[in-house]
Amino acid sequence: MALDISNIEPFPNGLAIAWNDSKDSFIEYQTLRERCPCANCSGESDVFGNVYKGPEIKLVDNAFKLINVIKVGNYAIRITWGDMHSDGIYTFEYLRKLDLSE
Repeated sequence: MALDISNIEPFPNGLAIAWNDSKDSFIEYQTLRERCPCANCSGESDVFGNVYKGPEIKLVDNAFKLINVIKVGNYAIRITWGDMHSDGIYTFEYLRKLDLSE
């Protein structure tokens, strides 16, 4: 069975996620934003393994405010933050790794 999200519920400080394998996760917004997987925040590598990042984004309080969450296909979610950053695509596998409740 492929990993999928059954339900996402936003709370004041994080996302509660119900998975199709009956596991529940809670991931704080600060963790999600600080570990944004987009190329600017996390970098991207070339064929030689060199990692390139964009200019550092100063994260102010608004950067940790959730505006919107949408599902991307059957493998990820995209979050829009209060500073309008929305480039990160959080795969289901990545979200499970960010869940420290296990």
